[in-house]
Amino acid sequence: MADKFEAIQKLYCLQYARRSVYNLKAKTKDNNTAKMDIFDTHFHLLPEDDLSSIVRNAAAAGVTRMLVAGTESQYTETMLRRISDYPEVFAAIGVHPHEAQKFDGDLTPFRRMSGHTKVKAIGEIGLDFYYEYASHEVQIRVFNQFLELANEVERPVIIHCRDAFDACYDCLKTSIDRDAGFVIHCYTGTLDWAKRFIELGGYLSFTGILTFKNSDEIRDVMGLVPLDRLMFETDSPYLAPVPFRGKRNEPAFTKYIVERAAEELSIDYEKLIDISTTNARRFFKI
Repeated sequence: MADKFEAIQKLYCLQYARRSVYNLKAKTKDNNTAKMDIFDTHFHLLPEDDLSSIVRNAAAAGVTRMLVAGTESQYTETMLRRISDYPEVFAAIGVHPHEAQKFDGDLTPFRRMSGHTKVKAIGEIGLDFYYEYASHEVQIRVFNQFLELANEVERPVIIHCRDAFDACYDCLKTSIDRDAGFVIHCYTGTLDWAKRFIELGGYLSFTGILTFKNSDEIRDVMGLVPLDRLMFETDSPYLAPVPFRGKRNEPAFTKYIVERAAEELSIDYEKLIDISTTNARRFFKI
């Protein structure tokens, strides 16, 4: 209990200091008229998706940059071709833990793709002990391979971590280059784990889950994350935020996630856009 209180106290102090630096105030403007520069830091592009429509809708909602996460080699090759003509769309490459069992261990295509001008990160990689499409041993081996690749090619890492916080943390602590950086995407963990990942040099990214009725604990954690470690994402086409919950998600809906976060933090909406986009651009070197 004492450790948990210390974690809360430390993150609260960091957050308070950040708010003082930015001189943030409660939201006072109409968000519909605000000049927006939103970055959706994580979405998925399915074969049937109309990318031109996704980009057009995003632009109309003030989402000016978006990054599509890789899941395996063949998908990534196709994805890079699809996004090549869209200057606002960037990519990450890697093997998702759900695909770890199928991975043959050959990093050659990923090493080659890492030099593509669109590729800004290694990911989505990590561990998923909830679904267990692959054994823990296989997932950890593949995860460590890609962490080593990220160090080699000097790219930050996008982490999938579900019901595997201890193992994820151990892998990161042992293998990650702190200069490269990492983000735990779709963060749903505890405050204590948030503290530990942040102390390791990580960022935390929040999705539409933040807007769900029963997500008080996630909102509480988000509210104590230092502002310079916050990012937002849709993880579309999944996890559509309120008021679109249950429908197909898309990058355009990032604005609703940032709006809810601004309300929770009592921060001006435009200011939070500026902070989170600055964080993302710094992290991905865009």
